[in-house]
Amino acid sequence: MVSRPPRKIYEVLPMPQFDLEEEPAFGREVAQEVEFLESLMGLRLSESILDVASGAGRHALELARRGYKNVTALDISDQLMRIGARTAEAADLQVEFVKGDARTVRFDGVFDAALILGGGAFGLMEDDDENQKILDATYEALKPGGRVVVSGMSLLWLIRTSKDLSGYDTQTGYLKTQESVNIEGSGEEKLPLNERYFVFPGLKRQMEQAGFRSIMGFGAAPGRYSSRSISVEDPEILLFGKKAK
Repeated sequence: MVSRPPRKIYEVLPMPQFDLEEEPAFGREVAQEVEFLESLMGLRLSESILDVASGAGRHALELARRGYKNVTALDISDQLMRIGARTAEAADLQVEFVKGDARTVRFDGVFDAALILGGGAFGLMEDDDENQKILDATYEALKPGGRVVVSGMSLLWLIRTSKDLSGYDTQTGYLKTQESVNIEGSGEEKLPLNERYFVFPGLKRQMEQAGFRSIMGFGAAPGRYSSRSISVEDPEILLFGKKAK
């Protein structure tokens, strides 16, 4: 019997629940986030947008629902790509779902904007070198002057709210836990979860290393994106940057 290699959490993230009878169909949190990102990034309906490590493409689908016609969702997970594609078809939305590794896939300067948002692979990689590859590949995917938003879990929030930091590695910034994931066709499986927690200067430095400039940071939480300053109350930090023209 041939044994398969251990699964990675970012390959089989929890399956989303979409209800196309609800309004908005992809959840109020996603709708609020996309509304803020439209303003922050100055998105135009004619622009090409890449949702990096998209999972089932919640944000890509919401953008398409708002009338964006050139939206691409990229993820390594077969099951999440299938779910996203089926949802787009059922809702008659135009999203291109591309299966690929966000660290190695190559788009040569074809997108006007890119999203690297929480719940995807960024921050779940094995180490910062792997996270950096996602930023580097995204930078290459953007046209000159292209814009990006990146979210990451906040270390300030973790320290303030967690009662058990025994799994936190102060040398790497990773918190090691486990998560039960419902895998399509296989049932529930418990997988190791290694999650990177960031402070603004560190994540800003990684974005600058990729080439991004004019970087700004904001406090964020699911469904509560805004231009507020980063604080210990926010579980996420959200960074905006640009590729040089």
